Amino acid sequence: SSSLTIPTSRMLKFLIVAVLLGACSAFVMPPKIPIKDAQAPPTPCCLPKQFEGNLHIITGTVQAGEGELSNVTARQSFDYTNMVMATEVLHPTPSVRIIYDYNKMMQYFISEGQCAAAKLTGKFDNCPFSRNATYLGSFYFGGMQGLMMDGYQLMVPDAGTVTVDVTRDGCIPVTEVIVSQSGATNPSISALGYVDVTLGIRDPAVFNVPHPLCPSEPDSKMPSTGFGLGRL
Repeated sequence: SSSLTIPTSRMLKFLIVAVLLGACSAFVMPPKIPIKDAQAPPTPCCLPKQFEGNLHIITGTVQAGEGELSNVTARQSFDYTNMVMATEVLHPTPSVRIIYDYNKMMQYFISEGQCAAAKLTGKFDNCPFSRNATYLGSFYFGGMQGLMMDGYQLMVPDAGTVTVDVTRDGCIPVTEVIVSQSGATNPSISALGYVDVTLGIRDPAVFNVPHPLCPSEPDSKMPSTGFGLGRL
């Protein structure tokens, strides 16, 4: 069978770095205004069991001494109840879909009638802040009439540092910044923003893996991943 060919192989590389790491970027992010009155850290929240939203990602990487920059918009669906997640790239390669099945610890890259599979690593956890996160403080996002936010930072082995801001009400992710660990072969930084988030899954078919198109065994040439919000 023919190997998977996704439009712009360079973009697939960025998707693996950025989308799998899972606002419009740090450059246009509204300012955070810290709460002046000292407060005890809130009880770490858990992300909703099921939610969907659009994700804007700007990723900078360095490979072989050369800097690269990508800008990706994707639609993501999180289902912690059934242990699955789906990503549909909306821009600039709208033909790419990625399905993550944490029951089988497999992920599938689907594009233009072709599919490749890879192993998943790590956990799919909607309560990562209660395990190994450092509370960074609480903020009004966008001004005093903005959203009340809580910030957390996590150190992820073999990946780097993840800084996440979630709403106090509902624990909805708003921004996420991922910095690769010191000494990484290909250092990277990603700024992610979640918009138009809604609770529940509108169409569970987004998690359907097309068979027999997708193989049941992983392709040894595809990288194993499992890094990013909810996948720590």
